[in-house]
Amino acid sequence: MSSRLLTVALAALLLLSIPVLRPSGGALAQEPRVLRLSTWVPPGHELNRSVFPAWARSVERATGGRVRIAMEYNLAAPNAQFDLVRDGRADIGYVFHGYHPDRFLLPRLTELPGTGVDQVAASVAYWRVHQAHLARADEHRGVAVIGVMLHGPGVLHLKQPITQLRDLTGMRIRVPGGVSSDIAAVLGIRAVSLGPAQAYAALLDGRADGAFLPMESKESFRILEVARHSVEMPGGFYDGSFSIVMNPAALDSLGPDRAALMSVSGERLSALAGRGWRAADGRARTAIDAAGNIVTMADAAMQLEFEAIFGPIEMAWIIKASQARGIDALSVLAEYRSIARTFSE
Repeated sequence: MSSRLLTVALAALLLLSIPVLRPSGGALAQEPRVLRLSTWVPPGHELNRSVFPAWARSVERATGGRVRIAMEYNLAAPNAQFDLVRDGRADIGYVFHGYHPDRFLLPRLTELPGTGVDQVAASVAYWRVHQAHLARADEHRGVAVIGVMLHGPGVLHLKQPITQLRDLTGMRIRVPGGVSSDIAAVLGIRAVSLGPAQAYAALLDGRADGAFLPMESKESFRILEVARHSVEMPGGFYDGSFSIVMNPAALDSLGPDRAALMSVSGERLSALAGRGWRAADGRARTAIDAAGNIVTMADAAMQLEFEAIFGPIEMAWIIKASQARGIDALSVLAEYRSIARTFSE
């Protein structure tokens, strides 16, 4: 009996040592590594509708299914995303630089008006210039930059129309920070510092008379319901810059899959995000027309008013960036604009 029991035991151990096969014939794979991506815009926003899902599929394909991306909402306020990722409470996130004026100076080169390109060209140019010049300043210390992006040209959304920029003096306008804050200061605007999700309520209850936001926000944050008038400036009043960041320990922990993830990130992710922002602006214009909102392009006189404002703002940035970060800011800005204006998809 003991001999028979020993034989059975040995057979059982042998069976346990044989890999379990999938129907396709391959060995049972490990559970995939799931990376948590923090997102703070509404579920229907283009970043969540198309951009991050498409990138997540690319990551899964590139890693053979070993790495997956899971979006999670409302993990922290928009201005707390950098710390969220740096501290490892999320693996991936995106940071709007205007919310961190004391940390980010160099991204403002992409926010300066006058480049006159769409979001894809701007985002790709930003990635290339970041890699070539800006990264060495280490303004993103504590996180790994895996992509960048710019939203569409900044638009002035108002409850009441204006005929000249000086009409804005004393008005309460939601301002996102960065270059838009410099413009607001010169115009004598009473800046209201709010995230885009809070702009709707501020316009509704009278705490704000208007808001600087890209056109897509008219739909995604329902601004078209509370600010029926929009003023566009050729090339935008400003651009809004973001970095897509990852916790360095989480990135390094991927081992060989780190290179696979980065192969679908960087410039590819930046261009993908730019296409998403461009599509969102286009969809918003359809909603704006349906809602009966009034969109006005700044006339020649208003454009001259604006040119007198942003010239000194640009020069001030060039001087400050050169002195504080030790770069040739004038040539880097020229390189950024050259790449953006000659980029072709």
